[in-house]
Amino acid sequence: MSHDPLPGDAGSPAAQPDDDPRDEPAPFAAVVLLTVAAAAGVMVLGALAPSALNVKFLLFGPIALVVFEIAVHEVWWKRWWGAIPGAVLGLAAYFEGRAALADIVGDGWAHPVAYVTAWALFAAVFAWASRYPRTLA
Repeated sequence: MSHDPLPGDAGSPAAQPDDDPRDEPAPFAAVVLLTVAAAAGVMVLGALAPSALNVKFLLFGPIALVVFEIAVHEVWWKRWWGAIPGAVLGLAAYFEGRAALADIVGDGWAHPVAYVTAWALFAAVFAWASRYPRTLA
């Protein structure tokens, strides 16, 4: 019968005081995939109930998911700085992408594709930036 050492057992490394679980970066794949899924879900819901789509609804799903990921994974505030450039790039991708796509695929498809792409870009920049915490120097 094997015995896995419990924390504090002899032979197991003691927890270091510098090991703060909040100092872990955001899980890249989970944040990006779940944010894209939330954005796509919002677009599907909007297609099924177009009267329900308003600005609050468009922002709530993916933002709530990112906040949930931060809370569940306890990502430290020093790692949240990527939300600002992620939001700027996401907004730029949405507005510029929607205008460009409207000429190619029409406005009916341009909005959903640009919306999901913008949230994917936001999530990717946020999760990537969480690997490089801000210092308070």
